[in-house]
Amino acid sequence: MKSFFNFLQKYLLPPLNKVANTKVVRGIMNASLAAVPFTIVSSIFLIINNLPQIFPFAANFFKNTILRFSNFYNLGNTMALGSIAIYYSLAVGYYYVDEYRRAGEKKLNAFTGSLLSLFAFLLTIPSISFKAGASQVANAKLTNGVAIVNGVSLTNGWITRFGGVGIFISIITGILAVQLYRFCVNKNVTIKMPQGVPEGVSRSFASLVPAILVGFVMIAIDLILAFFNTDLHALLSAPFGFVKNLTGSWAGLMVILLLIHLLWIVGVHGTAIIKNSFINPILLVALTENINGAHNIFAGDFINMWVFIGGAGGTLGLVLLMVFKAKSKQLKTLGKTAILPAIFNINEPVIFGAPIVYNPYLIIPFIVNPMVLASVAYFAIKIGFVGYVNTAIAWVLPVGVGAWLGTGGNFPAVIIAFLNLLISILIYYPFFKLYDNKLVKQEKGSKD
Repeated sequence: MKSFFNFLQKYLLPPLNKVANTKVVRGIMNASLAAVPFTIVSSIFLIINNLPQIFPFAANFFKNTILRFSNFYNLGNTMALGSIAIYYSLAVGYYYVDEYRRAGEKKLNAFTGSLLSLFAFLLTIPSISFKAGASQVANAKLTNGVAIVNGVSLTNGWITRFGGVGIFISIITGILAVQLYRFCVNKNVTIKMPQGVPEGVSRSFASLVPAILVGFVMIAIDLILAFFNTDLHALLSAPFGFVKNLTGSWAGLMVILLLIHLLWIVGVHGTAIIKNSFINPILLVALTENINGAHNIFAGDFINMWVFIGGAGGTLGLVLLMVFKAKSKQLKTLGKTAILPAIFNINEPVIFGAPIVYNPYLIIPFIVNPMVLASVAYFAIKIGFVGYVNTAIAWVLPVGVGAWLGTGGNFPAVIIAFLNLLISILIYYPFFKLYDNKLVKQEKGSKD
């Protein structure tokens, strides 16, 4: 076991820590967190639309009352989830610049970085054609509510690339815009106003040259790609599709969970490094597709609904064992303290209090349990027993509640959530028992 920990610390932890602490990754992670409220706001309106499925006994009531106004309140969903790439773009520019400011580049302004990031992203929205000189793609009406108007793709009347499909482009253009902005500021390629000029006026002129540079660079990229009959969105669709397919497979899901929990057992926040930084944007795209009728199994809050029951490692089952089965005072007391946070999927008290970190008794179930729970949920959806995830939820929702809301009122989803809780208790029990007996002996020895 010691050699296993040494291997993790020597070969896995250093490179992952190095990547996680880069400015760009921290900026993307903070941007992802900043976008979470909009996904939840969107889910509120989606839940309203799903009320007849959630409460079928009152379906006619909902159809004759609140659902009659769906064309109005669906604007909340369109402007939240349907525009999520815009919020990502603003957030990436802001937090990426903020990372450089924290590192000492005080001349940079985070709000300016945010606006430049959005400007760069918006310049990728129209599709350009070189068939008759550089021009926007001609208007066309396609199927399934999709149309192209002046080079802009619309889905049900709203700009398609503002939604989940544009998230990765907004991240890339945000990074590029910030680097161009830094180049101008660090090389003093800006317009400086004399002292006494209001700060707002001075800032607007200071961002003028970077804005011009961002505009020319993005237009040049658009034209070059248009010459080859493509654009940034189409260019990245192939590699992004490969990554999305990998993360959407059972094997990919297992690898993701393994990496998350290997980091946790050595005291590193694996959820933040792996899931929040890299996986959440992909899951958000998959959720958006599901809302529009796709069938992605690993989407939205799949992990929070069926895997992280009580937090990373699915530790609510372990906490329940501590409360009702522990004989040692340490685990009994910890269980009573941790039970309330665990119900809402907060488990740092258990991870660092039991502890699970560096604990040879508990690391095996901590790693194995989430992989088993994810497999149960994955194949339950694959065979059609459980509905697909189609609504964003808050990660703090208790077991069953999140599964119910996240699948639009699918009752089998709740069954799987509680089945997974039972499975986690069974997986943790033998390891918990060994550890509890060890602590009992230690406590008796200290008394003697």
